[in-house]
Amino acid sequence: MLKSQAKIPESFDVSEQINYESICSHVFLGSEVGLLIVNADKCIVGWNPWFTKYSKITMPEGAGEKLVRLFPRLEGGRVEYAVNQAVEKGMSSLLSQSLNSSPFPLSSSSGQFLEQQIVTKPITLKNQSRFCLIQITDVTAATRRELQLLEQTNRTRAISEKLWQQKERLQVTLNSIADAVITTDSNGIILSMNPVSELLTGVAECDAKGKQVGQVFKVVKEGTSDLSECPVRKCLKEKTIVVNDKDHLLQGTTANFSITDSAAPIFNKNQQMIGSVLVFRDVTQARALSAELNWQALHDPLTGLANRRSFELEMKKLLLKAKTDGLKHHLLYLDLDQFKVVNDTCGHDAGDELLKKITETLDKQVRKRDLFSRLGGDEFGVLLRDCDTEHALFVANKLRKTVSGFRFVWQGQIFKVGVSIGIAEITGEEEKSSEALSAADAACYTAKEGGRNRVHFHDLNSAGSSVRHKEMQWVSRLQKALDNDQFELYLQRIQSTEDLSVMSNHYEVLLRMIGENGELIAPGAFFPAAERFNLVGHLDWWVIEHVFEKIKPLEKSGQQGNGLMLSINLSGASMVDSLLLDRINQLLDESSFPAERFCFEVTETAAIANVTQAQGFLSTLRSRGCKIALDDFGSGLSSFAYLKSLPIDVLKIDGYFVKDIAVDKIDKVFVESINKMGQAMGLTTIAEFVEDDEILKILSHIGVDYAQGYGIHKPCPFDDAISYNC
Repeated sequence: MLKSQAKIPESFDVSEQINYESICSHVFLGSEVGLLIVNADKCIVGWNPWFTKYSKITMPEGAGEKLVRLFPRLEGGRVEYAVNQAVEKGMSSLLSQSLNSSPFPLSSSSGQFLEQQIVTKPITLKNQSRFCLIQITDVTAATRRELQLLEQTNRTRAISEKLWQQKERLQVTLNSIADAVITTDSNGIILSMNPVSELLTGVAECDAKGKQVGQVFKVVKEGTSDLSECPVRKCLKEKTIVVNDKDHLLQGTTANFSITDSAAPIFNKNQQMIGSVLVFRDVTQARALSAELNWQALHDPLTGLANRRSFELEMKKLLLKAKTDGLKHHLLYLDLDQFKVVNDTCGHDAGDELLKKITETLDKQVRKRDLFSRLGGDEFGVLLRDCDTEHALFVANKLRKTVSGFRFVWQGQIFKVGVSIGIAEITGEEEKSSEALSAADAACYTAKEGGRNRVHFHDLNSAGSSVRHKEMQWVSRLQKALDNDQFELYLQRIQSTEDLSVMSNHYEVLLRMIGENGELIAPGAFFPAAERFNLVGHLDWWVIEHVFEKIKPLEKSGQQGNGLMLSINLSGASMVDSLLLDRINQLLDESSFPAERFCFEVTETAAIANVTQAQGFLSTLRSRGCKIALDDFGSGLSSFAYLKSLPIDVLKIDGYFVKDIAVDKIDKVFVESINKMGQAMGLTTIAEFVEDDEILKILSHIGVDYAQGYGIHKPCPFDDAISYNC
């Protein structure tokens, strides 16, 4: 047993003396940090259970072993050097986990490596023999401190036994551990304090002894000046452990510290309470970090406004309030107009600066009790509490005018922006906060569609709001259908006009959604919503994956040699999806179906909107042997200008001009012109929307290569078209 040269104070009454050696033993064994004792030969004398737990080595296995022999990774590292300094020169060391590249090989039960802060301290006994105390703190477990603290306070209950024995060892250990420890008698009079408790309270042990613990250990609730009851007083009164790990602020004489603390009664072997142990720890930095993380979780880092999560939480509270207080509340949905111009012209730094400046301006126009939030991008939300319709419109127009009068200056350029605002009333009848947000979003969309820089009040009977609202309702249905494969592939024949008596084996792949009652839903119902809410790319993935699944039986039967050709539509979103391109290449590699039998169709508007990406995407597919078709040609404004730059093989003439060629001479001339131009460029031409034999006859006379429409073939299920040539 290690003995220090500390003496027992003569003023102690032997009948009431605390057994310090017992305290030393229990604190050593029950410490929440790792403690190892190494002798002058760098051999292990002992360690505490904490170290056994995380090293997975029992004390009998390690006792007497050389430190670096038992833990080879320490050799030549900072730990070995610090131990040498302690036992040879009597020097203490603090090793930060960020600087120590070779810590102890410790891990939790889940296998997680423990980041460590290591302190080495020399221990000199009466006979001048020197030891080294190694203290290891697990700095990865701060978030689990509550459990550790409860375990620690349970262990402190055991220090009531054999307090007089091992007094000197307790003193050495108490002077070394990271926790602050104060012991009292049964009346709450301080008997001892370790150095950490002296540091935190700002009171020396010699000055504190004999005083009530509440005179030294003064705590208040954080954020207030109200003194809290001393945990020792409650502990002694109720004879139970008292734990606090949340809101205590220790008022030291030199500084204040956020702490976690616990007080446990000490009982002798006759179960008589003879005192208490108060253990506390400085968690100032941990609480500051926690507060910062909590703030970041609920605020937008760019503008400092409440973020969408915070906004939705407040919305839920306001919905509950609306159900009970009978007051009106309103939600404003703001979408900046012309923000993209600043972003595209000057870059994202300018866009970020614009958002910061404009939110500073708008924030001044909102009452303190209302919530102004950034929902994402250039979209914002305002919750107006206890606000009637008239005032909601007044606030919305005030915000709109504020933005209209705002001028953003960036590198000598002056920009004017506007804002479209949608308003929805919060009645309390909404089942979810998303319903009110959806209604305000729909109203904002109507405001944009109506000319931008205006305010629109949500009305389900309004055509614009109704369309937007219905589109948003499709989103969840589409996502559910994608998750559950509730789609079906259909085919529509593309007929050669050269010989109408022979049915072509060329089909366009079409998509149908399976409704809740098993009904088939055409794309016209759900596709606008898919495009507006960025789900159309997911539909492309679904179609492509399932087309290749469908042709697997054909590969085995050899039907791919029968001239079958499949046209698959690609949206504009797919033009910028490199992962989709990689997947198509992979599917082509894995399939024995010739790549030449696939034709990928992209609309003219999608190709023109993403010319550079479209060129790369389509050129890659074309290099594999796939055909490329430009769909709806003639619907855009720049068709002829971009036609030469796109890698295409097929020109599909927009059905808008085809459907009336039998009665409209201008449409007929337009179709003839497109056909001649396409064929002059060596492209195959296909006319869409062929509804009757008269239109088909005219197209054949004009010389259009292929025709497609309900007058030729009504779409049918994929398997039926292939099996029965319907």
